[in-house]
Amino acid sequence: PLLATARFRRERMRQAAAQGFSNATDLADYLVKKGLPFRAAYKIAGQLVAYCIEHTAVLEELPLALLRQYSERFGEDVYAAIALTNCVTGRTSLGGTCVASVEAQTASVRDFLAGQTEAAKQAENG
Repeated sequence: PLLATARFRRERMRQAAAQGFSNATDLADYLVKKGLPFRAAYKIAGQLVAYCIEHTAVLEELPLALLRQYSERFGEDVYAAIALTNCVTGRTSLGGTCVASVEAQTASVRDFLAGQTEAAKQAENG
């Protein structure tokens, strides 16, 4: 019943995801792929998240000139690397956020709920 009546506001969901900095790990991974040690990349990502919080900004909208103040390794390709859509679809591990993983998780929950419903019916009928 909850899902049948739920309303999903996609734009609001996207805004919330951007404000949650779910792409900060992808930003650090980007810098690692550019040759920066992970410890340094993680620190820069954290500094940029702190900057965003202080200035009410999101990572994917920061100007390249600002990003380069933190590391010269940033290039125009950073925006594709930290685009929320790419970050979500790139998480392909078990429990990840890509479409196939979410569909598998949804199917698993549906199967579980169907089993619960069947067990409840059997308990009712004795």
